This record gives sequence, structure tokens and C-alpha cells, in this order.
Amino acid sequence: MNRRIILRKLHLPLVCIVLICGCTTQSQITKPHTLLFSPITPEYLQDTAADWKAASFDGFLLSGIMRNFSDDIWAADGDVTTRGENDKTFQRIKACNDKCLKQGITENFIKVAFYSHVPLWTDDAAWQKVNENFRQAALFAKQSGCRGIALDIEYVGEQYDLDWESYDYKGYTKDDLRAAAVKRGYGLTQAMLQSYPDMVFLKLPEGIYFYGPLATDLLVGMIRGMAEANAPGGLHLLTERSYQMVSTIGLIHYVHGLESDILKNLDQPAARYWRKNCSISLGGWPLGYYREIRDESGERLGYSGRVEKFGDKIVGSYADKTSNYPPEDFRNQYAGMLLTSKRYCWIYGHGATWWHFTDADVAKYGSVSNSALPVDERLNDYKAVLQEKWTPSGPLQQISRKVRQYKSGDFLQMLNFVKTFKIIGPFGSKNSDTFNRAFPPEENLDFNAAYPGSADDVRWQIASVDNKGYLDFLKIFSPSDWVCAYAYCKLISPKAGPAQLRLGTNDTVTLWLNGQKLLSKNIERSAAPDSDILPVNLRKGENTILIKVCNTEFNWGLYLRITDNSGQPIKNLKFCP
Repeated sequence: MNRRIILRKLHLPLVCIVLICGCTTQSQITKPHTLLFSPITPEYLQDTAADWKAASFDGFLLSGIMRNFSDDIWAADGDVTTRGENDKTFQRIKACNDKCLKQGITENFIKVAFYSHVPLWTDDAAWQKVNENFRQAALFAKQSGCRGIALDIEYVGEQYDLDWESYDYKGYTKDDLRAAAVKRGYGLTQAMLQSYPDMVFLKLPEGIYFYGPLATDLLVGMIRGMAEANAPGGLHLLTERSYQMVSTIGLIHYVHGLESDILKNLDQPAARYWRKNCSISLGGWPLGYYREIRDESGERLGYSGRVEKFGDKIVGSYADKTSNYPPEDFRNQYAGMLLTSKRYCWIYGHGATWWHFTDADVAKYGSVSNSALPVDERLNDYKAVLQEKWTPSGPLQQISRKVRQYKSGDFLQMLNFVKTFKIIGPFGSKNSDTFNRAFPPEENLDFNAAYPGSADDVRWQIASVDNKGYLDFLKIFSPSDWVCAYAYCKLISPKAGPAQLRLGTNDTVTLWLNGQKLLSKNIERSAAPDSDILPVNLRKGENTILIKVCNTEFNWGLYLRITDNSGQPIKNLKFCP
């Protein structure tokens, strides 16, 4: 199943500072292992291990070995009676790992997923069977030379919501479910550690942001289970919200926020264990492009590739192996991954985007996803980024080190977010062109006026950002889907001169500075600060900013900060709504 299809559109707490141009340095911190998640076969990896190591990959998430949590890993070869060295799947993975180890690829994992609904959280008997499957998977991983287990929990997202329609609450309460989810996470890790005490446990994605509270409870239980055993391998959380983040400091910011939110949910022993043994493992998705095709009413019809090749033809989400962003952006992203991920960072491959099978390869290894399709013409440039392992010098190294050492404090205050706005909305509806239609705030800024809105008359009001610098329209306006809203603020500049407006919106953005339209993007995206960087000239004294943000579905809001041309805060610049 396609990973973007699963993920809801979310706001991303990230910021960006212009890197010191032309400056490279050896990192002063230990760089993490780089993993690739793709449908590579053990035989193909075995035969090409030297090439993958040369491309700077240190390990792989091996899928298709134990696909679902309900599977018996020893039955993957079709014979339920074989165990250990007599098992054919075990022999394949063992041979692959032996060759990989000789080439320096030391971090291979058995990847398992919740592809089908897991048992009811309170069903002890059913979960005992699940735990046994994971105990056997860990035994398989240990004996075959894998580093550990990677668990993907995303495909049953509805089960983490306490209001899921299948929860009838007959004989149990919401509190019972939450306690049971903690118990299940604890039980899974304890079962695996029985077989493989030194295993590394990878968990993805960061469900604390994507799903309902039961996903957080499951993670808490997992960490507690690892902590009670004082498991040296630790739990490492593989992120997906970072897929399109190409700002180095934005990734640092994201890890800071995510780790803080995780620690808030842990008791003291688990928090101590997390700080000592666990980490955030940032993920990127440079290759494998697709876009949604919708009808006139906004309903999704399917997926296509780039317009210039496929038009609007429905070809599926794996038909185009070209890039999501250029190698230059991947270089900045990878730098953030290296600076902030402690033990692992990872690349989501979206099928076979990092390699191509010839007809002879297909005959030898079988057809794998989109492996026979051509790769991006700049694939070697993306590999060169991995090989270079560039990281910036100076302040970014210092900030990332503080984040890794839990000493970052309030460094976000240095980034000069606009904290308070005048806002008004929502305007428009699903069947209206909210992006192109000019609503009253575009025509006349009358802060005392009331206008017809999406549901009722609307007026200007004052709103503040959260502690990550995000102005969250979703918490303020209703309705929130297929509508737009406006945010206004004033800057008081101590002098005239150049500056940069750095913003990120969910979704579209139109921006006016001092009444002049400077930016207009009809785009569906997650909010990531510094997604757009606008060079401007500020007047001395008062400057006005008006931002229009249209939303499709789910999260909705914006980030805004103002810097000098080097990305640093402007001294004595003042903001007011």
C-alpha cells in the first residue's frame, strides 16, 4: 500500500536557516547509519551488496519475510514444519546477511506491519498469539544475522481512535482500551527481547502525530518494555512527516519538538531509558513521484505521474520513479538527518526507485514492484549526496548537538516567529474556487467590518501561535475543509533595507506585503516553515503583511518569520497584529 495514501495531511513543525554557502566540514558528532526501505529481494541484495555499500547504505528494512503481525515467519517458505537452519526463508536471509556483513552492511532488519486489523486491545488470548509471532520473528532475526525488527503500525490508523465504530464498549471502557494498548506495546517488546535481548527495535511512523491516543499508548508500552529489560539496542522511531522536509535546521527543529512530545508521555524510568538508549530516526523520500487526480467535486479518482509524461491519466502511484525534489535539496535534507538522527536515518524507496531491473534481472530475481521501470536520470547525483555525507559547520552543528544532548532549551525563540495575528474566516466552500476568488479582506482591510462567511458572518479576531510557532486555523475556524482564511500582521522595522519573509502554509498561500502581491501558490501541502523564502525590502517603520491560506482537508494553518538575508533575526524588529 502506498505510504502517502495512508498519511493524513499534517502541519510540520520545521524551520529553515540559510546554510553557510560553500562551507563543508567533517561533523563533530557521530553520524548515523543510513537505511533503505524498499522491496529489495534478499538474492538481489546479496549479489549487489558491494554496490549498495559503495552508495553508502548501511542496512535495509527487508519486507516480505514476515509481512503481517499475524504471520508465522517460519511458514514463509510454505512449510510450517521447518525451523532454524532447515527453513528455506532462513537460509535465504542468512546467506544475504553473511554477504552483507562482509561488505560492511551491518544493519538489516526484518520488517513487519499491522496490515490487517489487530485484535481488540483487551483480548489477552489473541494478543498472546501475536506476541508469540513476534518472539519467533526476533529469534529468526537473531539467528539469521539481522540487527532486529522494524514494525510499521500505520495501516490500521482507525484502530488508534477511541471513537472507531468497531469499538462497542460492551464490557470495557475507553480507559480500559488505553491501558490495554500500553500493555500490548509492553508485551510485544518483552516477547521479542526473550529471544533477542540485544536486538534493535525500529518502529514507524511517529503515530503520536498521525493517529488517535491509542497509538501513543502503544508506543509508551513499547518503551516501558524495553526500559524494564534495559535493552541496550533501544527503540528508534522512524519518522515519515520528515519525508519532504529539505531544510537542515527544520529537521533539527522537528526532532526537538517530537522528542519533547514523546518525553511528556513517559514516566521517569522510561524517560531515562529513552534519553540513554533511544532516538528519533529521520526519514526522507527523494525518489518516487505521484500526484492525486480528482474530479470536479474534489473526489479522488486515482494517481498519476508527472504531467509532462502522463498527463492526467490514471497510472497508479508507482509508475513514475522520478524525484520529489532535486539532489541539491536532498543534500540539505540529508545533512539534517545526519546532524540530528543519533543512530539511524532512513530513506523510503517507494518501490524500486533506487535501482532498475533488466529483463535478465527480472528472469533471475523476479519482478519486484516497479523495478523494471527506468530510474530518475539524476539517480547517481542522489547517491553522490549519500557518499559525500556533507554537514554544515558553525551554528547548526552547535544547535544539533544541543538537541541530541537534550540541552536545546528555548532555542526556538531565536528564530523570530511572528507570534500574534489578526485573523478572519472561514470563506468559501467545496464547490467554490476559494484560491482565485477575492474575498472582502483582499479588497478592503476594515478591521471593524463583518462579512458573510462559509457558515455565518465573520469578524476579525486576535490569535496567537503555539509554542512551535504555528498558527493553527483548525483550532479556530469551522468549517475547516475546502475553505480559506486570512492572517494579518504589522512589522515595525528600525530601518529600511533587505529582509526575508519565511513562511509555510497548509495548503495554498497568497501573500501581500504593503498591499503588493508577492506570492501566489495553488498547492496542496503540509505546513512547513520556510517552505517559501521571499526576498523583500522593508520600509522604515510600519510594514503590513496579509496572508490568505486555502485548505482542502484536515490540518490548516501557517508559520511566518522574518529574517535578514543570512537567515538571522533582525535586531529591534517589532511585530504587532
